[in-house]
Amino acid sequence: MKKICTRCSTSFGCRQDRVELCKCSHTSLTPGTKDYIKDNYDDCLCPNCLKEISSSYNSMGVNPKYLKASK
Repeated sequence: MKKICTRCSTSFGCRQDRVELCKCSHTSLTPGTKDYIKDNYDDCLCPNCLKEISSSYNSMGVNPKYLKASK
């Protein structure tokens, strides 16, 4: 099934019917990263966005533990 990434609007193939064949199942995501994605996006993300979020999760502005508390 073709989907549109909710982060970058790129079209990509999604295998919700057979998750083990889907490219997203081959991207390693920490539990915190998965929670971040679930909290911020309503649908699937393309493999490139998953990789980008996964690699940048520990940077400032993405990982909540690095965000400054609002005053």
